[in-house]
Amino acid sequence: MFKPFFVGCCLICFCVLPAAADSTIFPAPAVSGPTGLVRVPSADIIQYKNFNLGLNYGSVLSSNGQASSEAAVSYMMNLGAFHGLELGIVGGTDKATNKLREGVFVNMKLSLSTGDEPDPLLLALGVENLFSYTQTDVYMVATKYFKAGPKLTFGFMADFPDYKFRPLGVAGLDVAISDNLFVVADLMAGETLFQVNGGVRFYFTPIFSLNISGLNVLDGGQAKDQRTGLIGFSWANPF
Repeated sequence: MFKPFFVGCCLICFCVLPAAADSTIFPAPAVSGPTGLVRVPSADIIQYKNFNLGLNYGSVLSSNGQASSEAAVSYMMNLGAFHGLELGIVGGTDKATNKLREGVFVNMKLSLSTGDEPDPLLLALGVENLFSYTQTDVYMVATKYFKAGPKLTFGFMADFPDYKFRPLGVAGLDVAISDNLFVVADLMAGETLFQVNGGVRFYFTPIFSLNISGLNVLDGGQAKDQRTGLIGFSWANPF
């Protein structure tokens, strides 16, 4: 069952692993590639001349939580190419063949605010999966930092199913449980779509994290993704 597995992983992070990490952590990529929450990008960007790498392994889950044989691997890399500009690539395997799909897609995110104040409100706009015929998204999001620690992300996203414009509202929350354990959740909602995603991130160091994520956790029929469980990592500036 997916829920017991998810809860068990959280307990391991609390009870087995050491809980002493720097409170300043490096932003991790979302499943879709750009820096963000679970599935939704945030307005955080990678600073100039920094980069991060990420890898996720996941399987589609049936209604009773059993993993199917449709396993897939995805990888991503993001780079602070210029001041206020994050560029990234995302690729992976095809679920049907388990072979690397041909080519990679490009992600771009442009920051519209500096965020120099103590509890900033960040703004960014971007595009996901550029050069894809069927998976391209555009978005504009804001991320608000609060004194108590959580970060709220909200904004607008649009995709183009069957070459038709589909607007979506997005929102998400990033909550620090401790200095190195974070709970993240987000949702996408539109006239014909509703999807909730959730996950946890455990930072072994401020630049290396273990990520456990669930896409479409409510198993909604009208969603961008199938109900999927994933485990992966992100690593910033490893070289």
